[in-house]
Amino acid sequence: MKKSILVIAGTAFSLSVFAQAKIYTAKEYARDGDMKKAIETINEAVNSESLKGSGDAWFTRGEIYEKMAEKDTSKSLLEESAISYMKVLTLKPGYDKDMIDPKLLRIATLSRNAGVGAYNDTKYDLAFNQFKKVVEIHDINGGKHFAGNKKFDTASAQALKFQALCAYYAKKYDEALPVMIRAKENPISKDAIVYSMLIEIYVEKNDNDNAIKAIDEAKAAYPKNTEIQRQEINFYSRTGKTDILIKKLEEATAKDPNNSLLQYNLGVLYANMANPMDDNKQPKAKPANAKELEAKAENAYKLAIDADPNKSDYNFNLGVLYFNNAADYTKQMNAIKGVSAADNKKYDDLKAQRALEFTKALPYFQKSFDLLSPDVAKLQGDETLTYQGTLTALQNIYEVMGQSEKADDITKKLEAFKNRK
Repeated sequence: MKKSILVIAGTAFSLSVFAQAKIYTAKEYARDGDMKKAIETINEAVNSESLKGSGDAWFTRGEIYEKMAEKDTSKSLLEESAISYMKVLTLKPGYDKDMIDPKLLRIATLSRNAGVGAYNDTKYDLAFNQFKKVVEIHDINGGKHFAGNKKFDTASAQALKFQALCAYYAKKYDEALPVMIRAKENPISKDAIVYSMLIEIYVEKNDNDNAIKAIDEAKAAYPKNTEIQRQEINFYSRTGKTDILIKKLEEATAKDPNNSLLQYNLGVLYANMANPMDDNKQPKAKPANAKELEAKAENAYKLAIDADPNKSDYNFNLGVLYFNNAADYTKQMNAIKGVSAADNKKYDDLKAQRALEFTKALPYFQKSFDLLSPDVAKLQGDETLTYQGTLTALQNIYEVMGQSEKADDITKKLEAFKNRK
């Protein structure tokens, strides 16, 4: 019986020595530059029964693949090296930190750099995986292994945010959501951009409940962020919840009266409510409280301009408010068919009121023109529409007010702008 035990023990010892020899042999092949033999040998070792749970074997495998990756930039080699080093800590959480940490941190740095390069080249899928590897390395053993490494905490958080950006730009929203949620909960990676992307994805997925939660959370964290304010306005406008939006904006402007964007958006809402349009952008009947709404719009626009006088759209929209009032008086004038003294008096009164509205509108259209005309060749998007609308309004006002020379000058500018290349 004793002899049998000694034979078994001896056999186990021999197998262990044999397996350990595999590690040594793999290292020797690598030193000699025979990487094919090195890989074959170390893979035999880590797949053997005696060494598949050996941290040393997997560490050696990581070193061999890392050495190969120095000459061959193939991402698969770097990936295999990372897998090997991470496997070491999975098997042996207490493995020598002086040996394993520099290896893992180097892989993380290389992965981050590769991710940045792929991101800049708009290769978002590739960049996503590279940034993901940085985060995975940081989070080994539940994040305990690198606990206290503030520099790596920051690098990992940044990688997490860019991982979210990659998934967002690749329109892989299901992949992006969990990453974004994690990023916004990390105090290092949390920022307005993450919230903005999160809101956009919820809107895209028609998940209104979560969109509202994300908007409210984002506003609490970044109350003055203009992009989040814009998203909130667009969301409530799109979902037809104008009453809720009005209330929110009124509360927001009460707390922050000098926030020009909030005041401007409130003015736009009031003006739109006073002058409703149908689905074909044709005027609908005005509500009974139209004058009250217009007065609120006027006040909000003026507060926006007071806070930021050099916004062309702020000035333009206030000018439009007065211009539309003048147009209403023109309609009433055109509706008078009689020629009695009473009819003539009514016509003259309406004409005077129209002139008053045009007079109020003129300086705001002129300000819009002055702000946009210096860079007219560079105008894009909404500024193009604002500039053309400004010229059209000025042209009409000058014609009605009998200032033909000014009207002709604006007409030339308008034609030139329309015919620009």
